[in-house]
Amino acid sequence: MSLLSNDPVKPVSDPSSAKARPYKVSYIMNIPVASLSYQQVLRYLDENIQNKSKCFCVTLNLDILRMAYENKNMHHVIKNADFVFADGMPIIWLSKLNTPSTESTAILPERVPGCDIVQDLCRLSHEKGYKIFILGAGPGVADAAKAKLELALPNVNIVSTYSPASAELQNENSSNAIVERINQSGADILFVALGAPKQETWVHQNREKLAPYVVIPCGGSIDFIAGVQKKSPKWIGKLGFEWMFRMLYNPQRLFKRYILQDLPFLVKAYYREQFSVAAS
Repeated sequence: MSLLSNDPVKPVSDPSSAKARPYKVSYIMNIPVASLSYQQVLRYLDENIQNKSKCFCVTLNLDILRMAYENKNMHHVIKNADFVFADGMPIIWLSKLNTPSTESTAILPERVPGCDIVQDLCRLSHEKGYKIFILGAGPGVADAAKAKLELALPNVNIVSTYSPASAELQNENSSNAIVERINQSGADILFVALGAPKQETWVHQNREKLAPYVVIPCGGSIDFIAGVQKKSPKWIGKLGFEWMFRMLYNPQRLFKRYILQDLPFLVKAYYREQFSVAAS
Protein backbone atom coordinates (compact mmCIF):
# COMPACT_ATOMS: atom_id res chain seq x y z
CA MET A 1 0.00 0.00 0.00
CA SER A 2 1.27 3.46 -0.87
CA LEU A 3 2.17 5.58 2.14
CA LEU A 4 0.65 8.60 0.43
CA SER A 5 -2.62 6.98 -0.65
CA ASN A 6 -6.15 7.50 0.63
CA ASP A 7 -6.57 3.76 1.08
CA PRO A 8 -7.90 2.89 4.55
CA VAL A 9 -5.19 2.68 7.18
CA LYS A 10 -5.48 -0.44 9.31
CA PRO A 11 -6.39 0.58 12.87
CA VAL A 12 -3.97 -0.45 15.59
CA SER A 13 -5.05 -2.20 18.74
CA ASP A 14 -5.27 -0.22 21.96
CA PRO A 15 -5.32 3.27 20.39
CA SER A 16 -4.26 6.19 22.57
CA SER A 17 -7.82 7.52 22.67
CA ALA A 18 -8.71 4.54 24.86
CA LYS A 19 -5.87 5.09 27.32
CA ALA A 20 -6.01 7.19 30.44
CA ARG A 21 -3.69 10.15 29.93
CA PRO A 22 -1.55 11.43 32.83
CA TYR A 23 -1.83 14.98 31.45
CA LYS A 24 -4.43 17.44 30.18
CA VAL A 25 -4.99 18.01 26.48
CA SER A 26 -6.28 20.63 24.08
CA TYR A 27 -8.39 19.29 21.22
CA ILE A 28 -7.36 20.81 17.89
CA MET A 29 -9.72 19.55 15.16
CA ASN A 30 -10.48 16.57 17.39
CA ILE A 31 -6.78 15.74 17.86
CA PRO A 32 -5.72 15.55 21.53
CA VAL A 33 -2.58 17.68 21.96
CA ALA A 34 -0.67 17.41 25.25
CA SER A 35 -1.01 20.55 27.36
CA LEU A 36 2.52 20.34 28.70
CA SER A 37 5.52 22.64 28.84
CA TYR A 38 8.71 21.83 26.96
CA GLN A 39 10.41 20.42 30.06
CA GLN A 40 7.33 18.36 30.94
CA VAL A 41 7.31 16.83 27.45
CA LEU A 42 10.99 15.96 27.71
CA ARG A 43 10.47 14.47 31.18
CA TYR A 44 7.50 12.43 29.94
CA LEU A 45 9.56 10.92 27.11
CA ASP A 46 12.44 10.20 29.48
CA GLU A 47 10.06 8.40 31.84
CA ASN A 48 8.68 6.32 28.97
CA ILE A 49 12.18 5.08 28.19
CA GLN A 50 12.95 4.37 31.85
CA ASN A 51 9.64 2.51 32.27
CA LYS A 52 10.12 0.65 28.96
CA SER A 53 6.77 1.97 27.78
CA LYS A 54 6.25 2.44 24.03
CA CYS A 55 5.33 5.92 22.83
CA PHE A 56 4.60 6.87 19.21
CA CYS A 57 4.89 10.67 19.12
CA VAL A 58 3.66 13.28 16.65
CA THR A 59 5.18 16.76 16.52
CA LEU A 60 2.08 18.66 15.41
CA ASN A 61 2.66 21.78 13.34
CA LEU A 62 0.36 23.66 10.97
CA ASP A 63 1.48 21.71 7.91
CA ILE A 64 0.74 18.34 9.55
CA LEU A 65 -2.58 19.65 10.86
CA ARG A 66 -3.53 20.69 7.32
CA MET A 67 -2.67 17.21 6.04
CA ALA A 68 -4.83 15.69 8.77
CA TYR A 69 -7.71 18.02 7.83
CA GLU A 70 -7.46 17.15 4.14
CA ASN A 71 -6.90 13.40 4.48
CA LYS A 72 -9.04 11.29 6.81
CA ASN A 73 -6.41 8.55 6.98
CA MET A 74 -3.74 11.02 8.10
CA HIS A 75 -6.19 12.37 10.68
CA HIS A 76 -6.69 8.81 11.96
CA VAL A 77 -2.93 8.30 12.21
CA ILE A 78 -2.36 11.54 14.16
CA LYS A 79 -5.40 11.17 16.41
CA ASN A 80 -4.35 7.64 17.39
CA ALA A 81 -0.71 8.42 18.16
CA ASP A 82 0.29 7.83 21.75
CA PHE A 83 1.53 11.36 22.33
CA VAL A 84 0.97 14.55 20.31
CA PHE A 85 2.70 17.80 21.22
CA ALA A 86 2.59 21.27 19.71
CA ASP A 87 5.52 21.96 17.40
CA GLY A 88 4.31 25.28 16.00
CA MET A 89 2.88 28.56 17.27
CA PRO A 90 -0.30 28.33 15.13
CA ILE A 91 -1.24 25.23 17.16
CA ILE A 92 -0.90 27.32 20.33
CA TRP A 93 -3.03 30.09 18.83
CA LEU A 94 -5.79 27.68 17.81
CA SER A 95 -5.71 26.12 21.29
CA LYS A 96 -6.52 29.49 22.86
CA LEU A 97 -9.71 29.89 20.81
CA ASN A 98 -11.89 27.16 22.27
CA THR A 99 -10.12 25.10 24.94
CA PRO A 100 -12.03 25.14 28.24
CA SER A 101 -10.29 24.69 31.57
CA THR A 102 -11.55 21.36 32.91
CA GLU A 103 -10.23 18.30 34.71
CA SER A 104 -9.01 16.88 31.40
CA THR A 105 -8.45 19.91 29.11
CA ALA A 106 -6.30 23.04 29.22
CA ILE A 107 -4.84 25.62 26.83
CA LEU A 108 -1.43 24.66 25.44
CA PRO A 109 1.18 26.51 27.53
CA GLU A 110 3.99 26.86 24.98
CA ARG A 111 5.49 25.64 21.74
CA VAL A 112 7.55 22.45 21.96
CA PRO A 113 9.95 22.46 18.97
CA GLY A 114 10.51 18.95 17.68
CA CYS A 115 14.09 19.69 16.63
CA ASP A 116 14.96 20.82 20.16
CA ILE A 117 13.33 17.68 21.61
CA VAL A 118 15.44 15.54 19.26
CA GLN A 119 18.62 17.28 20.40
CA ASP A 120 17.68 17.03 24.07
CA LEU A 121 16.96 13.31 23.70
CA CYS A 122 20.47 13.05 22.25
CA ARG A 123 21.71 14.86 25.34
CA LEU A 124 19.87 12.32 27.52
CA SER A 125 21.53 9.57 25.49
CA HIS A 126 24.89 11.19 26.29
CA GLU A 127 24.00 11.30 30.00
CA LYS A 128 22.11 8.01 30.43
CA GLY A 129 23.32 5.79 27.61
CA TYR A 130 20.04 5.57 25.68
CA LYS A 131 20.53 3.96 22.28
CA ILE A 132 19.37 5.93 19.21
CA PHE A 133 18.57 4.82 15.66
CA ILE A 134 18.12 7.44 12.90
CA LEU A 135 15.94 6.33 9.99
CA GLY A 136 15.72 8.54 6.91
CA ALA A 137 17.08 11.94 5.88
CA GLY A 138 18.97 12.17 2.57
CA PRO A 139 21.93 9.91 1.77
CA GLY A 140 24.80 10.76 4.11
CA VAL A 141 22.78 13.35 6.07
CA ALA A 142 22.06 11.13 9.08
CA ASP A 143 25.74 10.15 9.23
CA ALA A 144 26.72 13.82 9.12
CA ALA A 145 24.29 14.56 11.96
CA LYS A 146 25.69 11.60 13.90
CA ALA A 147 29.23 12.93 13.50
CA LYS A 148 28.24 16.41 14.70
CA LEU A 149 26.34 15.02 17.68
CA GLU A 150 29.25 12.78 18.66
CA LEU A 151 31.55 15.79 18.53
CA ALA A 152 29.27 17.84 20.80
CA LEU A 153 28.18 14.92 23.01
CA PRO A 154 31.02 12.37 23.17
CA ASN A 155 28.93 9.73 24.94
CA VAL A 156 25.85 9.98 22.73
CA ASN A 157 24.91 6.44 21.70
CA ILE A 158 23.72 6.52 18.09
CA VAL A 159 23.83 2.82 17.28
CA SER A 160 22.95 3.07 13.58
CA THR A 161 21.53 5.14 10.74
CA TYR A 162 19.75 4.09 7.57
CA SER A 163 18.39 6.10 4.63
CA PRO A 164 15.88 3.89 2.79
CA ALA A 165 14.62 4.37 -0.75
CA SER A 166 10.90 5.13 -1.08
CA ALA A 167 10.34 1.76 -2.75
CA GLU A 168 11.65 -0.03 0.35
CA LEU A 169 9.07 1.65 2.56
CA GLN A 170 6.20 0.68 0.28
CA ASN A 171 7.24 -2.95 -0.13
CA GLU A 172 6.09 -5.14 2.77
CA ASN A 173 9.14 -7.41 2.78
CA SER A 174 11.61 -4.52 2.56
CA SER A 175 9.70 -2.58 5.21
CA ASN A 176 9.75 -5.57 7.55
CA ALA A 177 13.51 -5.85 6.98
CA ILE A 178 13.91 -2.21 8.04
CA VAL A 179 11.89 -2.88 11.20
CA GLU A 180 14.08 -5.91 11.95
CA ARG A 181 17.21 -3.83 11.40
CA ILE A 182 15.96 -1.23 13.88
CA ASN A 183 14.95 -3.83 16.46
CA GLN A 184 18.25 -5.72 16.23
CA SER A 185 20.12 -2.49 16.98
CA GLY A 186 18.63 -2.46 20.48
CA ALA A 187 17.62 1.20 20.09
CA ASP A 188 15.59 2.83 22.84
CA ILE A 189 14.79 5.87 20.67
CA LEU A 190 13.93 5.97 16.98
CA PHE A 191 14.05 9.20 14.97
CA VAL A 192 12.15 8.88 11.68
CA ALA A 193 13.14 11.59 9.19
CA LEU A 194 11.11 10.66 6.11
CA GLY A 195 8.99 13.81 5.85
CA ALA A 196 5.26 14.10 6.54
CA PRO A 197 2.94 12.32 5.95
CA LYS A 198 5.20 9.41 4.96
CA GLN A 199 6.98 9.19 8.32
CA GLU A 200 3.85 9.24 10.49
CA THR A 201 2.06 6.74 8.26
CA TRP A 202 5.01 4.33 8.18
CA VAL A 203 5.36 4.41 11.96
CA HIS A 204 1.61 3.90 12.41
CA GLN A 205 1.66 0.88 10.11
CA ASN A 206 4.62 -0.67 11.95
CA ARG A 207 4.16 0.56 15.50
CA GLU A 208 3.24 -2.85 16.94
CA LYS A 209 6.40 -4.40 15.46
CA LEU A 210 8.86 -1.62 16.38
CA ALA A 211 10.85 -2.27 19.56
CA PRO A 212 12.17 1.25 20.49
CA TYR A 213 10.30 2.85 23.37
CA VAL A 214 10.14 6.39 21.99
CA VAL A 215 9.49 6.83 18.26
CA ILE A 216 9.49 10.38 16.88
CA PRO A 217 8.80 11.30 13.26
CA CYS A 218 11.03 14.35 13.11
CA GLY A 219 10.92 15.75 9.56
CA GLY A 220 13.81 18.11 8.88
CA SER A 221 15.34 17.92 12.37
CA ILE A 222 18.20 15.71 11.20
CA ASP A 223 18.88 18.15 8.33
CA PHE A 224 19.14 21.00 10.85
CA ILE A 225 21.55 19.06 13.06
CA ALA A 226 23.67 18.06 10.06
CA GLY A 227 23.75 21.66 8.86
CA VAL A 228 22.07 20.84 5.53
CA GLN A 229 19.29 23.31 6.34
CA LYS A 230 19.58 26.48 8.41
CA LYS A 231 17.51 26.58 11.59
CA SER A 232 15.85 29.83 12.61
CA PRO A 233 16.86 31.63 15.83
CA LYS A 234 14.66 30.68 18.80
CA TRP A 235 13.10 34.14 19.07
CA ILE A 236 11.75 33.85 15.53
CA GLY A 237 10.18 30.49 16.38
CA LYS A 238 8.54 31.93 19.51
CA LEU A 239 6.94 34.67 17.41
CA GLY A 240 5.54 32.07 15.01
CA PHE A 241 7.64 33.07 12.00
CA GLU A 242 9.99 30.10 11.66
CA TRP A 243 8.15 29.15 8.46
CA MET A 244 9.06 32.52 6.91
CA PHE A 245 12.72 32.11 7.86
CA ARG A 246 12.83 28.62 6.31
CA MET A 247 11.05 29.76 3.16
CA LEU A 248 13.52 32.61 2.60
CA TYR A 249 16.35 30.06 2.59
CA ASN A 250 14.50 27.52 0.43
CA PRO A 251 11.78 29.36 -1.55
CA GLN A 252 11.54 26.90 -4.46
CA ARG A 253 10.62 24.01 -2.18
CA LEU A 254 8.62 25.81 0.50
CA PHE A 255 6.73 28.66 -1.20
CA LYS A 256 3.86 26.44 -2.32
CA ARG A 257 3.63 24.68 1.05
CA TYR A 258 3.66 27.76 3.24
CA ILE A 259 2.03 30.47 1.11
CA LEU A 260 -0.40 28.58 -1.11
CA GLN A 261 -1.36 25.77 1.28
CA ASP A 262 -0.64 26.45 4.96
CA LEU A 263 -1.55 30.16 5.23
CA PRO A 264 -5.01 29.78 3.63
CA PHE A 265 -5.57 26.74 5.83
CA LEU A 266 -4.65 28.73 8.96
CA VAL A 267 -7.34 31.30 8.11
CA LYS A 268 -9.83 28.48 7.54
CA ALA A 269 -8.85 26.77 10.79
CA TYR A 270 -9.12 30.05 12.74
CA TYR A 271 -12.66 30.69 11.55
CA ARG A 272 -13.59 27.05 12.06
CA GLU A 273 -12.49 27.20 15.70
CA GLN A 274 -14.15 30.60 16.17
CA PHE A 275 -17.40 29.23 14.79
CA SER A 276 -17.26 26.26 17.13
CA VAL A 277 -16.91 28.68 20.08
CA ALA A 278 -19.89 30.74 18.92
CA ALA A 279 -21.97 27.61 18.40
CA SER A 280 -21.18 26.13 21.81
